[in-house]
Amino acid sequence: MGGGGNIGEESDNPVEINVTAMVDVIFCLCIFFMCSFHFKQLEGRIDAWLPQDKGPNHGTPPVVILEEIRVFMRWDAAAGKTLRKVTGTAVSSDEQLMEEIRARKAHYVQVGKSVFPVIIDSTPDVPWQDVIRVLDLCKKDNLSSIEFAEPMQFNVNR
Repeated sequence: MGGGGNIGEESDNPVEINVTAMVDVIFCLCIFFMCSFHFKQLEGRIDAWLPQDKGPNHGTPPVVILEEIRVFMRWDAAAGKTLRKVTGTAVSSDEQLMEEIRARKAHYVQVGKSVFPVIIDSTPDVPWQDVIRVLDLCKKDNLSSIEFAEPMQFNVNR
């Protein structure tokens, strides 16, 4: 019997095969396919068949009630005066300002909300006398929760 790693008789298996190299190649292929295999994502996805005509999103939403009354104050250099808005409504006089605030206050009271701040949102270039004027008007109307906020942006032309 001659030959190196031949198993069995020479007449049954005349060609010698290096099994070690073949096992190494198969092992490397297994590792490659295991690393490149992507599992199907089952998490985060739920199949649901919900009715389209019922539920909380049916129809238009009710009136959105904010948690605050915000008074915007911006200086208009071209006109040389302070522009004021209550939430989104531009006001030109103190009476109109207080009418808008009272209307929003009445809406809050109507829905049962008793605590709501009046937030004065003023840029640094607005004269202090204008800010103090709005503060005095709110105090005179018995609005006790008055706060100052960092200025938010709004379009002066609207």
